[in-house]
Amino acid sequence: MMRLHKVYHRLSILSFTPLSLSPHFLTLKPLQFSSPVHLRARSSNDVVRSLRSTATMASSRLRNLVPVNAVLAEDASAGGGTNGSASSSSSATVVTPAAEDEDDSVLGVRYRLPPPEIRDIVDAPPLPALSFSPHRDKILFLKRRALPPLEELARPEEKLAGIRIDGKCNTRSRMSFYTGIGIHQLKPDGTLGPEKEVHGFPEGAKINFVTWSPDGQHLSFSVRVDEEENNSSKLRLWVASVETGEARPLFHSQDIYLNAVFDNFVWVNDSTLLVCTIPLSRKDPPKKPLVPFGPKIQSNEQENIIQVRTFQDLLKDEYDEDLFDYYATTQLVLASLDGMVKEIGPPAVYTSMDPSPDHKYLLISSIHRPYSFIVPCGRFPKKVDVWTTDGRFVRELCDLPLAEDIPIAFNSVRKGMRSINWRADKPSTLYWVETQDGGDAKVEVSPRDIVYAQPAEPVDGEDPEILHRLDLRYG
Repeated sequence: MMRLHKVYHRLSILSFTPLSLSPHFLTLKPLQFSSPVHLRARSSNDVVRSLRSTATMASSRLRNLVPVNAVLAEDASAGGGTNGSASSSSSATVVTPAAEDEDDSVLGVRYRLPPPEIRDIVDAPPLPALSFSPHRDKILFLKRRALPPLEELARPEEKLAGIRIDGKCNTRSRMSFYTGIGIHQLKPDGTLGPEKEVHGFPEGAKINFVTWSPDGQHLSFSVRVDEEENNSSKLRLWVASVETGEARPLFHSQDIYLNAVFDNFVWVNDSTLLVCTIPLSRKDPPKKPLVPFGPKIQSNEQENIIQVRTFQDLLKDEYDEDLFDYYATTQLVLASLDGMVKEIGPPAVYTSMDPSPDHKYLLISSIHRPYSFIVPCGRFPKKVDVWTTDGRFVRELCDLPLAEDIPIAFNSVRKGMRSINWRADKPSTLYWVETQDGGDAKVEVSPRDIVYAQPAEPVDGEDPEILHRLDLRYG
């Protein structure tokens, strides 16, 4: 009864009192109005009789209601001991926080959990992700949870240049994670040995980007932990020994964090990693000005007719450009397992890092200004360089301009070099593709694409080798 009284108390708008309808209330005078045609046949006695029955029905229904103060006084006197009516009436107006919480749960104001049987089904951990070692003699079981916590989904995000960034972690927003790593030996008969748990990282750590070293002796992965107010920390790079399962941070300094907006880290050789880090000189993020820098002007001085697809989360103004540079700018660092750290190259918006098969060269891609307000970052000006693994600049492969004019026809591509990669069958030879139709798939031309190849450090005057001519689009 206590809960029913409280529900009635929450739903009541007025404080009702017991009603006693006086005879004056039921005394009706003849009505002076011109009734509609279909009501004129009814006599005044019929009208009075109908109104009396309605009033009697209302009286019978309202008679069952009791005043709110009386209900609270009754509850207080029932559980208040011997304090008397005065104390019970005074305590009836006091509502404790516990009572409010109970009311909220009764009325469904807060989230409610399903029965344990349903929770066990929904929260049952899924099958782990698998990762084989380079020599195919070991296998990783990457454990994960069924659903992300609501705190992860509710985290604020920055929508910039077609991507969504978690500014707190300096990575992509709403990123899933692993909760543990198990190592199994893969026996010759196909069975698995006992699990060796990777240990040493903080309890409740969120693990991402798990990779093997080329010799299969070490693991590298990022770790972030929950801090105050359910905020995740920035990402730190950890390494673990496959033999012992013991993990440790790669950097001794507590001020070096990963920048995982685009690429994150890659093994250069068996004991060295190339890492995208947040520049140590970076300060607080730029603040949005109260007054715009100026009017938004878009001109077409060359009178080009360009069809552009509809993209979301684009840059809107100069403040967005500065904010994109703030989160995406990276300082590349060479870090060895013995603790040696070396910065290479200037800070820039690096988007990919790829070592050559012989581990002597690096293929580095970056984007730079001028940015665009009508296309995402994948079409910003792009620069591709070749470096040695110790950070020496070798040469620039290309510096592609802003690509706002890619036709919307299917299979249309960007002009210039694209799909630049290392040949897997050569120590350090690059290959790439160049379109012959200006990137427009509607243009009839033969060949449509040409595949080229060239060493990382070509001899002076050595032209790229043509590997293949294609009448169909490559890739």
